[in-house]
Amino acid sequence: MTALQSRVTERFAGRTAIVTGAGVGGLGAAYAEALAAGGARVVVADVRGAEAEATAERITAAGGEALAVEVDITDEGGVESMVDAAVGRFGGVDILINNAAVMFRFLDEPRTPFWEVPLAEFELVQRVNVTGSWLCAKAVFPHMKRQGGGKIVNVSSNMALGTDLVWPAQMAAYTTSKAGVIGLTRALAGEAGPHGITVNAVAPGVTNTETVGEHIAADRMEAVAQSQALRRQAWPEDIVGTVLFLCSSDSDFMTGQVLRIDGGFITH
Repeated sequence: MTALQSRVTERFAGRTAIVTGAGVGGLGAAYAEALAAGGARVVVADVRGAEAEATAERITAAGGEALAVEVDITDEGGVESMVDAAVGRFGGVDILINNAAVMFRFLDEPRTPFWEVPLAEFELVQRVNVTGSWLCAKAVFPHMKRQGGGKIVNVSSNMALGTDLVWPAQMAAYTTSKAGVIGLTRALAGEAGPHGITVNAVAPGVTNTETVGEHIAADRMEAVAQSQALRRQAWPEDIVGTVLFLCSSDSDFMTGQVLRIDGGFITH
């Protein structure tokens, strides 16, 4: 193993990461497994406890350290218990990836135009995607402050950056929430920065995961790919590297930023 390979392999050694929405089959699981492969101790959090356990088992089977936690991120007490579990098991929290979101229930065709979306559904998406991310950041902040630093990575979407203007997705609640995640990222970055904590966001496009494949037909996935500068479908490994960069010391002087990862989706 070369010195470079050793540095990359152990880039997260000694660090503890919480990844929400990390149940098996989605991007969150890919983030969790990649962090574990880099030496991090990972708290795999998901509202679906069995799926969180499945991801944690994959990590431990590969020789990593993981703790599965079932949590509803809209429940402040539950979020605080999740963070307490991370600190109790691993001694602290160095990285938070706010990945949990409500999206898949709105992907199936036919979709609902904004004027027909029930108020309760619109409010649910904001509560999970925005309020939930805020609650998780709020809960880890005291621990990161005490340690003198930390990394928070929020997951937005390219839909919040103009995609819906040329590719109407009829997902107004989701798009609005992901724009809120960008605003939250910039607000938190300003307040957390003096304490050595960076807060950044990624904005992926449609990514071919097991869960996405259950809701979006292959022909629509290919149509999206043909509307990108890079005319191929995105896979988890296309997104993971950017997220790991934002979790690592390589991005220590970067905060309040949004990195779009969508193959150059055409937005004009």
